Amino acid sequence: MFFFLLTLPVFLSGDISEADSLRQLIRITRNDSLLGEYYIRLGVLTDETDPELSIELTQKALNHFMQADFPLGQARALNSMGYNHWLMGQYTTAISYYTEALTIYNTRNIQSGIARVTNNLGAIYWGLNNYDKALEYYQQSLAIRKMMDDRRGESIVLNNIGMVYQEWQLFDQAIQYHHQAVKIAENLDDREAMAYSYYNMGRCFEAQKRTDQALEYFRTAYDEYRNGGKIGGATSLVLRGMGDLYFHQGHFEDALYYYRRALSDALQESNIYRGTHARLSMAKTFFATDETDSARIYAGEVLETAKAYEYDQFLRDIYYLMADMEVQKENHEKALNYFKMASAIDDSIFNEEKSSRFTELQIQYNLEKKERENELLRKDNEIQVLRIRRERVIRYSFMTGTLLVLIALGVLYRQRSDLKRLNQNMVQEIQERKTAEARIASLLEEKEILLKEVHHRIKNNLNTVRSLLTLQARTLPDPGARQALKDAGNRVQSMSLLYERLYRSENVHTHSTQEYFSSLIHDIIQVFPNSKQVTVKTEIEDFMLSVKILSGLGIVVTELITNAMKYAFPEDRSGIIRFHLFQRDTHFVLKLCNNGVPLPDNFSPENTSGFGLQLVSMLIQQLNGSLHVHSNEETCFVIEFPKPETEG
Repeated sequence: MFFFLLTLPVFLSGDISEADSLRQLIRITRNDSLLGEYYIRLGVLTDETDPELSIELTQKALNHFMQADFPLGQARALNSMGYNHWLMGQYTTAISYYTEALTIYNTRNIQSGIARVTNNLGAIYWGLNNYDKALEYYQQSLAIRKMMDDRRGESIVLNNIGMVYQEWQLFDQAIQYHHQAVKIAENLDDREAMAYSYYNMGRCFEAQKRTDQALEYFRTAYDEYRNGGKIGGATSLVLRGMGDLYFHQGHFEDALYYYRRALSDALQESNIYRGTHARLSMAKTFFATDETDSARIYAGEVLETAKAYEYDQFLRDIYYLMADMEVQKENHEKALNYFKMASAIDDSIFNEEKSSRFTELQIQYNLEKKERENELLRKDNEIQVLRIRRERVIRYSFMTGTLLVLIALGVLYRQRSDLKRLNQNMVQEIQERKTAEARIASLLEEKEILLKEVHHRIKNNLNTVRSLLTLQARTLPDPGARQALKDAGNRVQSMSLLYERLYRSENVHTHSTQEYFSSLIHDIIQVFPNSKQVTVKTEIEDFMLSVKILSGLGIVVTELITNAMKYAFPEDRSGIIRFHLFQRDTHFVLKLCNNGVPLPDNFSPENTSGFGLQLVSMLIQQLNGSLHVHSNEETCFVIEFPKPETEG
């Protein structure tokens, strides 16, 4: 038995790979504890490339640890099993393994193990959109890591907490947590951790429409990844983020440049998920630039991969894109079929847009995996130390005989007892220093959560109605009927945008005028073929308005801008639309002006026969407001309506 223990590390040297070395050690080892260590290491080497094989190897490790009656080894194996099932998207199974590992660590009060598993559970509940539960586990892990002065672990958990606040749309708080994580990572010179936090800060600035700052942080993240030698899935994620920024600005050539680089980096690591995401972005960009053949090629590749790997989000998005392609070819029946398939997938993965951030957590888990690998390396060093000690015992035993061997064994047993007693004292001391953190109050009441779900469903239904109106309009021969359906679709779109903002917002009763009208005006203008000839200038004072008021104003703005685009700027005529919203002491003022074709001299909103302006007048009356029309150098619609009364 001693001979095997003394010769084990020899196989770890030489030119053979680490995996081959571990397999050689497994063939000659009979000690269950060591076999468990070797199988866990093999599982770590294969978890990214072949999670199913990694599960098989880790299960063998768990069996050997159980044979050796080594609970801490069992806990490590259970944690690895949870990670592998997380990689495969099997969240429920992953939670069961993590919970079992946490029970073992709690029973023995192993604080480092508790901190690791609670962080992993936080990541699982983040992926399941249960952000309250995720934050609870993250806070528990953070408290332990601060107590243990585990600076690297503290940086990881702070970044994770920042991602929870991102999902809650509390971007300023999220950025504060990411800054704390970066500061710690800088002191540790951990460039990978720094890069991921920079990337998340870029996402926050992107959501706040601070495009220049978002692009700056994305580039910093990319540089840090490269300086840290991390080129592949991580850099693909950042490059795609930069491409998305340019895509949303309409700079499609720049977007394609970054998407191609994102695909190239993903292929370097054979990262199928990120490669598929990059191809989907390229397909959308080619379609937006009317390069239909290229769009169809990439769409076909995404569809094939999404079906093979059951990527529901990609499958949904590609069906929506293919529906748009068929509409362009006037294959309305095919388009409707694709739209129905996409809607079915969308309904089965409610709130899937948030779950898509699953890919981002892979980077964070790589950081955690590196920590586990470092622990395995430390255990290898302990084995080396043990080997040297045992070699010394055996050498002395040959010189002094059986008596000295017994004495050496007694010394080893005494050392083990002392070490065990010392560990118990240290655990007791840590336990005495342990402080409990109060659980944060729930940020959302049950009624608020239910209301957000209702808004989400309404938004989806409105999008479905608008899509069906658009498809139906294309099949009608009567131009007047087609235009009526398109106008109805635009009105539905303005309401859909409000509900989309509401279900993503923390406050479901009021919303920001800046965020709502900026997005609404952009979406309305992009519908018209002459949108590039018309410049839109907005001056929007940012304040909160009730949903009831915003809903009516959204339809009013939709009607007025639609009329301007259709009648004030016919054919190739260029011009300017100015939108100004501000508040005074007792009322609000909305001005919408254009320098296009002026209104007739006898025009009057009260006497018009058009349904759109009649609807505008009716909605303004509901707001107890007034409408004035001025037509000099510009045609201006000025709407004034009183502020709601407040109680003292």
